[in-house]
Amino acid sequence: MKRTLSNRLVPAIASLAAAGLLVSGCSSSDAESNESAATGEPIKVGQIIPIEAPGISVVSQAKGLTASIDAYNSRGGVNGRPLELIQCDSVGDPNKELDCADKMIAEGVVATLADFTPASPQAVSEKLATAGIPRIGMNPMNIADFTATNVYTPFAGSLLTLFGTVDTLVADGKTKLTLMRPDLPVAAMLNQFLGPYVTSRGAQIVNEVAVGAGATDYTQFVAAAERNDAQGVMMALTATESNQIAEAFNQLGSKLSFALAATGFTQTDLQNLGNFATSSVYTSPVPAPSSSTEDFPGLEEFLADMEASGDSDLERSEMNGNEIFSWLSVRAFGEVAQGLDTVSANAVAQGFLNAKDLDMAGLVPAWTPNAFEPVGIFQRVSNSMMYRQTFDGDVVVTDPSQYDLRAK
Repeated sequence: MKRTLSNRLVPAIASLAAAGLLVSGCSSSDAESNESAATGEPIKVGQIIPIEAPGISVVSQAKGLTASIDAYNSRGGVNGRPLELIQCDSVGDPNKELDCADKMIAEGVVATLADFTPASPQAVSEKLATAGIPRIGMNPMNIADFTATNVYTPFAGSLLTLFGTVDTLVADGKTKLTLMRPDLPVAAMLNQFLGPYVTSRGAQIVNEVAVGAGATDYTQFVAAAERNDAQGVMMALTATESNQIAEAFNQLGSKLSFALAATGFTQTDLQNLGNFATSSVYTSPVPAPSSSTEDFPGLEEFLADMEASGDSDLERSEMNGNEIFSWLSVRAFGEVAQGLDTVSANAVAQGFLNAKDLDMAGLVPAWTPNAFEPVGIFQRVSNSMMYRQTFDGDVVVTDPSQYDLRAK
């Protein structure tokens, strides 16, 4: 049976290297790591994220943050102080997201890292902002996320990644486009958001296909996407629904070019999707984990930190890139916090207001958090760069030349 693209919670398996350590005690590198490990008073950071949430679970981002913090602490933390993660599973429920925000306040976190709150974005940010808690590296998914004054993120986010699919298709010569989206009231607004941007790129939306949850025949949606001489499809579906569309695509032998957010798929996922995967194009604010370390040397440290977790879901072939969001969020937080006399919520917020050219390991451009410029209707965007990607049948290949969503 073909694997689904939903996030999987798979028990970690011991590697041969780990087995060797059981015999020999510990390696010299581990001894060095233990000697430099942070042991001071913990600094609490939080994460609000849907984990046990069918359809919108981003367990990959949650696991990536845990592994990133563990690795960061092993290298000494913030001036010898370890980060303590307060992680709250919102299960994708709007009330639970607010409960998680209350938990962050009650626990006294100094910032949240790599958040994702699609159900109550504005209310969560307002609650945390009132408490003076900045949100670092969250995944913007709603207009409210681009207006909240306590949000600082070096990524364009899921919503703007969809805009990036337009550029990816147009660059591939596709100008008659279909928008394929969930059959939900909130998703019905996507055409309104995307329309002016599509027109500015010299393209047009010729079909809009709403995919209903629980559908049994997905060939109807692919057939609808082919109408009016459409050439390409902007895919705004969950990974699970995308899997069903892929099967229908292969069944019909469709010639459409699909553009998708690369962070919805692992390398293993794509290897199971046949011609759909190799004929589609992808976009992402970050390189794919399977990208060349020659093009992206910073991936080496990231991959080493994920491997150190011992979690099989964080093996290179099983990651989708959301883990990089978490890793870079920890990196940015650490760089700012290292220079603070007192690590408090207010101090961290001020630190990000003042920070310039934070080192993002070459995976995204050096980041100045308060360098906000609008991208169309989206305010407070401090990084509008995206990557084009393809799948060669084995790995995702990331073009190291980024493109700017602001460019005309």
